[in-house]
Amino acid sequence: MDYAHPITAYTRTNFLTAKAAARHMVTHGSGVILTLSTPGSRMAGQGFLGYGVTCGAIETFSRILAGELGPNGIRVICLRPHAIPEAVATSHTREVFSGFAERAGTTVEDMLSKWARTATLLGRLPTLAEVADFAAFVASDRAGAMTGAIANLTCGSLVD
Repeated sequence: MDYAHPITAYTRTNFLTAKAAARHMVTHGSGVILTLSTPGSRMAGQGFLGYGVTCGAIETFSRILAGELGPNGIRVICLRPHAIPEAVATSHTREVFSGFAERAGTTVEDMLSKWARTATLLGRLPTLAEVADFAAFVASDRAGAMTGAIANLTCGSLVD
């Protein structure tokens, strides 16, 4: 896997998207920017160095952006779910996990299933619906006091 590609592409995309959205939010004096990371920011292993660095950068970007935009009434929350099984087939997750699966002599799906059972406190990975529901909640006024946070949605594979 290319080290620089995820760092360059994903951090730039987050910056450009946040910049464009914040421009409109500032005129309204409110808004919420959600970013997306993964446990890769807090894990060690082979084959995802650039991706792990990217996730750490996005989390730091989110915290600092919250400080930049807070005076304008804009909140920033970073969502950190673990692999979402429903999304693996159509996302970058497959590429990230395929090297791990190959080294283990298994498929990505079987590897994630085993990981869910043995390496999370809940014995499963988050669902797309759970992540979407949480995103809707933190974007709502009900979470109006929350900003600069990294939301751990890993089903307990990481404990903050």
